[in-house]
Amino acid sequence: MRNRWFQYGLSLAMVFCAVCSAGKVQNVVAQDVVQSKETLESEAGNLKGQLKQMEEALLIQQKMMKQLEALALSQQEQIKELKNRIETIHEKPVTVAKEEIKEGVKQEVGNYLESNEAREKLGLGLPGKNEPVNGHYLPDKEKASIGFQTRDGNYSLSVGFRMQTRLTYRDNDDDFEEPDKTDIDVRRARLCFGGNIYNKDVNYYVEIDGDSFEVNLRDYYVWWSPLEELNIKTGYFKVPANRQWNSSGFKLLLQDRSIASDAFKQDRDYGLDIFGKPFDGHMEYHAAVFRGAGQNPSKVLGKDENIDNELLYVFTTRYYPFGWYNSYNLATGWEETDLKYEENFKAVIGASVVYNGKERDRKLADTNSIIGNIDLGMRYRGFTWDSEYYIRENDPEDNGDSITSDGFYTQAGYFVLPKKLELAARYSMLDPDNDLLDDVQKEYSAGINYYLRGHRSKIQADIAHFVTDTEDTDKNENRFRLQYQLIF
Repeated sequence: MRNRWFQYGLSLAMVFCAVCSAGKVQNVVAQDVVQSKETLESEAGNLKGQLKQMEEALLIQQKMMKQLEALALSQQEQIKELKNRIETIHEKPVTVAKEEIKEGVKQEVGNYLESNEAREKLGLGLPGKNEPVNGHYLPDKEKASIGFQTRDGNYSLSVGFRMQTRLTYRDNDDDFEEPDKTDIDVRRARLCFGGNIYNKDVNYYVEIDGDSFEVNLRDYYVWWSPLEELNIKTGYFKVPANRQWNSSGFKLLLQDRSIASDAFKQDRDYGLDIFGKPFDGHMEYHAAVFRGAGQNPSKVLGKDENIDNELLYVFTTRYYPFGWYNSYNLATGWEETDLKYEENFKAVIGASVVYNGKERDRKLADTNSIIGNIDLGMRYRGFTWDSEYYIRENDPEDNGDSITSDGFYTQAGYFVLPKKLELAARYSMLDPDNDLLDDVQKEYSAGINYYLRGHRSKIQADIAHFVTDTEDTDKNENRFRLQYQLIF
């Protein structure tokens, strides 16, 4: 009995030991599995990092290889060029090298002989640098083509010729009591001379009119321009009042000026004009006095002198809020197109007053005449617009009835092809006597301009319709014109 209990106890002890041993073995195996998994993940991460570094290194090496290849190609080209130069040097005849040396020596000797130092030392009576020996072609100058100038610039002479050949067709209605007309003529022909004397501030200009069978002096004046704010002009020239009248006849938007501008212009005269553009070109002024007898008074009066002690007085001012026009030169006049293509918006507003006891080339007996006008304009990227209003009061000194007349024009142009093809249109009205109801004149015009070489070579075509009010019915005229202009 005792032995049985001993056997049972021993069996239980063995079973317990076996169970405990099995549990420990399972725990150990589980721990080993966990540790092995973490180790593998760590190693995989390290391998991925190494792989990324190797790939980046490979890209860098590939880039360096490309750079080395490019460098090698460049060096090969340099080596090839050096070989060619060496071969050329070996093949070049010695006589060629001697000829080049001779030419170089000739050039140096020639440059020295042209200097004032050489002329003074050698005693040569040849013109020096300060003497008028320079002749030049002026393809871009506004009025001239050939020029001569001393090398210091104190003396110069420029010569130019301008011409307009025109075909005109007029279709008149029956009220004009005139037949239709077709005509070919030279509208304008000018030979001009200009330059400076003594220094660059004293300038002169002479223009000869040859558009008729009689040759006349058109303009002749000198002007002194020490400052932009102060210039003085004297001689025979345009009265600086009407802006369109002071635009060059070779730079008009249409072929001629408006009917209103022609009616109120003061033409040319002998006089003195003090003018300038102060405030950095934001202002312009003219204070002028003229004889008042008008253009070529000898044709009307039989003598080239004043007919009384009356003079003509002018004051003109203009404001440029956005700066000076690139197309306007105080010395040469206005340009009605935006051929120079203002990149920035430009505008002008101006006014002028003219007092004179004479109208054009004749004296109104005991009559004082006052003319005023207001002008507006703008330029921007090929677009141009100008407008002027005129009014004139003729006031008799014997208490007679005064005569008031007025008129205006407005016109616009636009380059549909910059600096080449331009379209233009204008409307103008003239009322010679406000007290009469049947004398109003109207103009409707449209045109097209093609610039071959700016104003120096251009073709203009326009069509216009003119209406004159009469007591019974209106007079109508249609006009077509084709014109070619050449400046050289």
